[in-house]
Amino acid sequence: MGRFSDYRRRLKIKWRRSKIKEPEFSIISNNCWSTRIYQQFGLPYLSPLANLFIFAPDYIRLLEEFSLEALHLESFISHQESRYKEELMAKGLYDTDYPIGILKGDIEVHFQHYSTEEDARDKWERRIERIIPDRLMFKFSDGYLATDEHIERFDALAFKNKVCFTAKPYPHLKSVVYMDRFREQGYTELEWNHWQRYFDLYRFINQLGKERIEEKTS
Repeated sequence: MGRFSDYRRRLKIKWRRSKIKEPEFSIISNNCWSTRIYQQFGLPYLSPLANLFIFAPDYIRLLEEFSLEALHLESFISHQESRYKEELMAKGLYDTDYPIGILKGDIEVHFQHYSTEEDARDKWERRIERIIPDRLMFKFSDGYLATDEHIERFDALAFKNKVCFTAKPYPHLKSVVYMDRFREQGYTELEWNHWQRYFDLYRFINQLGKERIEEKTS
C-alpha cells in the first residue's frame, strides 16, 4: 500500500511539473504555502520563506520595503519577547520550543518547523542564496492577524506576480482569490490544499515576469 501511494504521489508530481514551462521560481509567502507548493511540484525550496510564518502586520511591512538586504536575519528572541504573545497563546504555540528570528525593522519570523536557532539560520541563509530574482511570486492570505487594511496594502504593492487568498470577497482588488469554503470560518486555512479549485497556479507560474528586486547597500 505504501509503495502504491508513493507511486501515485510521484505521478502527480510528474504531471504537475509537465504543466509548467520553467520549474524554477521563488515564492515569498506569509506561511507554509511556499513549502507545500514546492513539495507538490517536487521542487527544491528556492526561497528562505519555507516552513515558517510571519504575522500579517510584519509581513506587509517586509514586502513594502522588500529587498535582498531586508531578508538579513539579525538575531533571535524568545517567545516571551515576542509582541505577538497573546496570539501565540491563542494558537497554542506560546510554550512550543521553536526559534523566532528578527529581520531589519524588528520583523518577527516564526520558524515553527525548526528545532534550533542554528538550523533556522543555516536554512535561511542557504535559501537566500537560491532566490531567483527574475522569477519571484508573492503570496498572502487573510489569517495571522490580517485585516482589510493589510489586504488592501498587499494589493497596492507594485509587484506584478502576487496573489492573496481570502475567506471573503474583495471584488475591487485584483490580486485577491476568494475561497468561499472558508466563508463561515472567516479566514483561510491550509489554502495550499485548495488552490486547484480556485486558482490557476499553472498559468500564474507560466506567466511569471521579472520583478524589480535590489540588494541595498548601507
